[in-house]
Amino acid sequence: MTLQIRSNEEKVDLLIEGDIYEEHAECLRDMTFSYARRGIKKLDIQLCSTYYISSKGKQCLRLMKDTLDGQGVQVLFKPKL
Repeated sequence: MTLQIRSNEEKVDLLIEGDIYEEHAECLRDMTFSYARRGIKKLDIQLCSTYYISSKGKQCLRLMKDTLDGQGVQVLFKPKL
């Protein structure tokens, strides 16, 4: 998995290429939680050339989204998870 990050004071764009396994999803979760703690309210996660997401990775990302949604952070996956 490779990751490109674009950010400003209001929004973070994460551009992901490659397969996502559980350990990758956990890293993404920790990064997004860190951004949320710093006050970011919008996260766009673009799955560019991602063809495979492990079941535990998908579960981790869904839990991450639900947690951040509950904190008022908008998380958008493109294409949808």
